[in-house]
Amino acid sequence: MKRLAVLVFFTPLLVRAETSTTPEFTRFATALEQKFAQFGWRDLRVDSIAWEYYRKSGLNNPLFFRVFGNDGGNATLFLGGVHGDEPAPVYILTKLALFLQEHPEYYKDRQIVIAPLVNPDGFLAARSTRTNSRGVDLNRNFPTRDWDKYASLQWKRNERAAKRKFPGTSAGSESETKFQIALLNRFSPLKVISIHSPLGFYDYDGATSDLERLGKWLREISKETDFPVNKFRVYPGSLGNYAGVERSVFTITLELPSSDPARANDYFDLFRQSFIRLVESTYPSVGSR
Repeated sequence: MKRLAVLVFFTPLLVRAETSTTPEFTRFATALEQKFAQFGWRDLRVDSIAWEYYRKSGLNNPLFFRVFGNDGGNATLFLGGVHGDEPAPVYILTKLALFLQEHPEYYKDRQIVIAPLVNPDGFLAARSTRTNSRGVDLNRNFPTRDWDKYASLQWKRNERAAKRKFPGTSAGSESETKFQIALLNRFSPLKVISIHSPLGFYDYDGATSDLERLGKWLREISKETDFPVNKFRVYPGSLGNYAGVERSVFTITLELPSSDPARANDYFDLFRQSFIRLVESTYPSVGSR
């Protein structure tokens, strides 16, 4: 697939491509600007963020990301907007990209990859939805080893077949799921930080043999914000199951205290230093900087 890098500007939001402006990204950028305005997000002023994208969503919206730094054995992947009705993570990670662009010292000798909007179709819907345009919960669609046996069964039994938790008809069926897997494969991150809301805690997953040390490491980092750590369960098809349990990638889920878009900037200010700590740390050395 042809590589395409684009520059995105906010307020006003314009799009430039290295070669030519693509119609799909122009439509996407206009819709994104309108959605941001609905949430009152008028402070995301970017001189130039060079997004990359190779894949598109079910509704042909770009699945885009930004890479900072080079792989020095310490790559960190940030994911946001997995559930389209959880808007604050989109703001936080877009602002984090802007912050990092202005502070290259934070990615010296390391690599940071930011995908702020994994589910653009759900986010951009007239009434934002948890699921993508095909009605699939992207955090239940990863091809985990237990998916075929348990995904549908648990959805029907534990979730009472709630449409917003639908895992899909087959594992890894969604373009947005394949996008996240492609990022994992390409960058081989040491840590994955996925931001959600509104449960109000840090969750973590990793190799079963190392969970105790991973929890200790995360609790140390979380002290700076006095934010709780809670080892939550994993689900068939979840990122924590796929990346953390099965691939032994240290996977951290930050559950913000609410989904209120008006609080997004407050959350960015609250967690920014923790993000830097997470990026700088080279787990499993607890307390490393």
